[in-house]
Amino acid sequence: MSRFVYGSLMSPEVLSSLLGRVPPRRPATLRGYRRFAIVDRVYPAVLADETTINDVVDGEVLHGMTRRELAVLDWFEDEAYVLTRVDVTDEDAYSDERVVQAYVYTSDKRHELRGDWDYDAFRAEHLEAYVRMCDEFREDIEDNDLPGDDSSCEGTDDDA
Repeated sequence: MSRFVYGSLMSPEVLSSLLGRVPPRRPATLRGYRRFAIVDRVYPAVLADETTINDVVDGEVLHGMTRRELAVLDWFEDEAYVLTRVDVTDEDAYSDERVVQAYVYTSDKRHELRGDWDYDAFRAEHLEAYVRMCDEFREDIEDNDLPGDDSSCEGTDDDA
């Protein structure tokens, strides 16, 4: 299964901290959504509504993950995010359009969104502390009942 990521999860350091490795990834674009900064948060949100129809969000598609890795990412995401099927354009040799899943911010939290989120600013100002927080998260869930690492999702069609 694949995930379209557009914020802190684009950082190899964050992925390595959470998953113990950086899964294969490739650039992708999500159309009809906008990436916002969130008040009092260092990570972003994407949201689609009538005002974002012409907007695009550049990000990455992560693929080749195990069920456990997907469960870790799902658990890591805030409850304000809903795992949503989205169409992205990527550089996949087999297709220009892909249906994948992304963590989309719930529209009832829109009042918390402020302007655009900047990946480079996140890396420069917050990455080190964010990775430490991710390390702590991974330690906290290490013994939780998540699917095993041998449960590869490659070849499944759950996200199409």
